[in-house]
Amino acid sequence: MLHPYSPFCTQPRYLSCRFIIIFNEYVRFLAPVLLLLWVFPQAASADHLLGQYDLQCDKIFPCPDELKPRVSFWVDVFTKYGDDTIVLHDSHNPHRVYKVIKTKAQCSRRREPRLIRNAKSKLRKQLLQIADKRAKGVRAFSGEKKHLAELLKDEKPSEIRKAARRIRCQGGVADQFHAALGRHDKYGPMVVKTLKQVGLPTDIQYLPFVESSYRPTAYSRVGAAGMWQIMPRTARILGLRISSTVDERLDPVLASSAAARYFLKSRKKLGDKARSIKSSKKHSLYPYVITSYNYGAAGMLRAMDKVGVDYMDVLNKYKARGFRMAVKNFYSSFLAARHVAQNVDKYYPNHRVRQPLEMDVVTIKTPVSTDRLMTTFSVSEGTLKKYNPSLMRLVWSGRRFVPKGYKLKLPKARGGRSEQVAKLNALQPEKPKYAEYSYRVRRGDTACDIARKEAVSCRELILLNNLGRRAFIRAGQIIIIPGMPTKVAKKKARKPAKKAVRKLKKQPAKVVLARNKISIEPEKQTKKRQLAVVAISPNPHKPEPVIKSIPDIPESIFGVGDDLLIQLSKKAGKIRYSIVVEPDEALGLFANWMGIRYTSRIRKMNNIKKSRKVRIGKVIYLPIRNTAQREKFDQQRLDYHRELQDEFRLRFKIVGVETYRIHFGDNAWNISIKQRVPLWLLKRYNPKLFTMQSRPGDVINLPVIEAS
Repeated sequence: MLHPYSPFCTQPRYLSCRFIIIFNEYVRFLAPVLLLLWVFPQAASADHLLGQYDLQCDKIFPCPDELKPRVSFWVDVFTKYGDDTIVLHDSHNPHRVYKVIKTKAQCSRRREPRLIRNAKSKLRKQLLQIADKRAKGVRAFSGEKKHLAELLKDEKPSEIRKAARRIRCQGGVADQFHAALGRHDKYGPMVVKTLKQVGLPTDIQYLPFVESSYRPTAYSRVGAAGMWQIMPRTARILGLRISSTVDERLDPVLASSAAARYFLKSRKKLGDKARSIKSSKKHSLYPYVITSYNYGAAGMLRAMDKVGVDYMDVLNKYKARGFRMAVKNFYSSFLAARHVAQNVDKYYPNHRVRQPLEMDVVTIKTPVSTDRLMTTFSVSEGTLKKYNPSLMRLVWSGRRFVPKGYKLKLPKARGGRSEQVAKLNALQPEKPKYAEYSYRVRRGDTACDIARKEAVSCRELILLNNLGRRAFIRAGQIIIIPGMPTKVAKKKARKPAKKAVRKLKKQPAKVVLARNKISIEPEKQTKKRQLAVVAISPNPHKPEPVIKSIPDIPESIFGVGDDLLIQLSKKAGKIRYSIVVEPDEALGLFANWMGIRYTSRIRKMNNIKKSRKVRIGKVIYLPIRNTAQREKFDQQRLDYHRELQDEFRLRFKIVGVETYRIHFGDNAWNISIKQRVPLWLLKRYNPKLFTMQSRPGDVINLPVIEAS
């Protein structure tokens, strides 16, 4: 190429020579660009191409070359596409990006916006046309099809037709990821500390980016909660408690410790299996451990059994009912989050690093109100909430105390908090501000009728029970009656305990009700009056759900009923206590509600092996010792199910009902996960799904759920 000062460029020819040289330089620069524009027309611009990233992986968290395109796709989603962008791509090969659309419409599997639906339909037709022409030997395409044909240049016509059925919508989360980086600055150090203490790789700290965008108060439609998105049934197994006062899944420290316990158990199980499988190469165990957090350790054990210890072989060859898009991309999205978080300056140069959240921890020795805590420690309610996200709404409303033994978190104080703690412990125990009791709704009752009858505020009753604008209640539903201690005491003196047994000690009064009042003399005469209002049947039974849904009225599916109360039956002259297992329950929860540490007594009484989980709908006998223990169990069980429903109602709303046809291999659990409907809600719409054997082709109802 000629240089302007070359001897071949004499003065008379300088201008023309200069022009030729400049033109040649531009051609050299523009040629690749022009080639790309020819291959990928304007409708499929360079924005649709996959980003190229220097993924620095290691032996612990490897990223084979075959996996890197998947990881790159998720890096694009985390950094390149904001909330106003959606990506249409192949669900089996996520890095195969067909189209990028700027829109406010959101991806939805069950109620897809028309714009997205039309874009998918157009792409599907184009792919089928390409497949038909390829089958006839045509290789050249123009317009938008040129871009699509290039993406599928190595595929057979039959594979292209399959790809046409796999078009998936993925929303961009770059804005959310940037916000998550700020939360990682605050909570990341405490997660790293926990991982170090138990000997786990500290890079696991990046997994909450994928699970919850690092939000301690995150709550999913299926009921998973907290930074680590722990399900209710899993919480007890991992040592976390859920009650009407505290949900420890929302505590960043406790939830991180629970997650670490899971990873240790998973690593041991998967490690034992990997060592039993002969392999010519050494493979890292952590791709399996990370994926197991989404798919379960048992699922990954089955995958190892069938395919082996090569993770890429598992991704490409393992076939199972639940091993789909979310599971296959879990490890890839973790690697992408790890890459972005380790290179914040590159992807978010304007990110302002926040200071880690430092705190003092105080153990509460006696139940105490949040008002007293705010006064004693001179902190606002907002600050107390920020540091204690695990405290539930009844605590903040003043209707429950912060329980004894709770680890209260407070902003770090320079001089410590010993004087304030001493002052708190020196105060007299607080008396309950409210003494609530339960009431079972009867046929014809309305919320305000009940309020008038019980001499309380209708508005307060509606708010306390989270009944919504319509204040919809059903016969058999158990609601809480708000009341002051003095008011309840007067009621007790005025009304005989015919409809309910109410006690007022230190705790709010409780009620035990039943459909039929059958008085059977128990073992001890002293218990007669308390058991007289409890139905005692010859044999335990599975009660029909009291709260039944009316599809046209979504509020009708909410509320807890007396089918949650312990049933009493009599055998060989002895009283037996039994319940029917509900969704989101486990033996560990039953043990907690009875005040015992282990499940061994329950397992022995019901002949349940240690390795077996209890199934929904099964009758379980409980080793109840006395009436007080039974009442406490009933109250805590009711509170637990109320909280699950209330947390859902605070964040989501039901806007309609649609049908779903059961496929081969479907069961209640995978329908719940796949359709993103909580198990308890799925049961409310389809009680027979949990009691009868479903067949492929059967039609069930599903609620249409939207964020509030």
